[in-house]
Amino acid sequence: MKCHLCSRTATEKHHISYYPEVTIAVCAFHGDEIHRRPSKYPMLLQYPKGDSAQWYSQEHRISKFLRSMGRHRRGKR
Repeated sequence: MKCHLCSRTATEKHHISYYPEVTIAVCAFHGDEIHRRPSKYPMLLQYPKGDSAQWYSQEHRISKFLRSMGRHRRGKR
């Protein structure tokens, strides 16, 4: 898959918005560049401040819960 902003191979996804979730594929350079120079990419940062922290906090809680469920099930078998 190619980067949305250049012809390099995409190595990560970039959230344009979290709620609803909208992502694009980007190369490592553009993944960093979007956040380093947000004024250059205003259409690629369309989420309110704090949404990314909330999103990744929820993602962390869900993965922690699923890991604990896996351990719980293995212990019962």
